[in-house]
Amino acid sequence: MTDGVAEIAARAATRLGRRVAVLRFDELDVERGYDAVLASASLLHVPRPGLPDILHRIWRALRPGGWHLASYKGGGSEGRDRFGRYFNYLSAADAEAVYRRAGPWGSLDIAEGLGGGYDGVQGPWVRVLTRKAMEDGQ
Repeated sequence: MTDGVAEIAARAATRLGRRVAVLRFDELDVERGYDAVLASASLLHVPRPGLPDILHRIWRALRPGGWHLASYKGGGSEGRDRFGRYFNYLSAADAEAVYRRAGPWGSLDIAEGLGGGYDGVQGPWVRVLTRKAMEDGQ
């Protein structure tokens, strides 16, 4: 189990009673090492040019049949919120295109909906649930 933020990893380790390593997505360099990669409201901060590499790293890190779930603030145009935080604000079409380039997923389900965030504002969200093909050609 990993998290990209040391403080959150420490809290998780205490709560779970097991070691939680600190590892950012751009440091993920393992093949077929994970059954699932959960990225709930975290990849939405990756600049768009870097997202294909991160998603390929996730695809490569999954075992055949492994699952990946991610959620992104939607909108279709990258930018910053009122707190100055960067968001890639993917549309469903953007998400589909970048995931299809990342690897040969066995399934790819993308859904749009409304949700809130730290800023307390309701807005569009994009949820991606995908599964690596059972045979990935590696």
